[in-house]
Amino acid sequence: MSSTNIDHQIIHYQGDTFLLEFNYKDENKNSVDLSGVSGEMHIRRSPRSNKLVAQITDSYPRGCFGSTGGYDFQYGNGITGTTGGIILNYSGITGEVYILIDQDTLSRMPAQRNFYDLQIILPSGEVRTILKGTFELARETTR
Repeated sequence: MSSTNIDHQIIHYQGDTFLLEFNYKDENKNSVDLSGVSGEMHIRRSPRSNKLVAQITDSYPRGCFGSTGGYDFQYGNGITGTTGGIILNYSGITGEVYILIDQDTLSRMPAQRNFYDLQIILPSGEVRTILKGTFELARETTR
């Protein structure tokens, strides 16, 4: 499995449903089997912040957590939106990663440049960051 992570910048509209789908491959460009692997994505205002603006887990469809009233939250204390989360080996396709964040969660996130990373946890307990970057939200006009 590759230990190389990809820097991927995201620009999205606040309040719109977010969907990202990609295939995770090793250094030889072979799809990586994600059976038995768990995943989690954190979005923060700053990489140094201890608080989250969103937490996405592999507990799909209830794996998307956001803040209440525009306040950031501590790990595990967010509220779940209508639907969302991470699915690994999506649709039975080896290496396919599917991430969905519902519009309710995104409408509560600050319209600004945030930071995120996506980590997978192997059955051995080893943690790997496979995707990271900025998650910029443009302010919605229609509310």
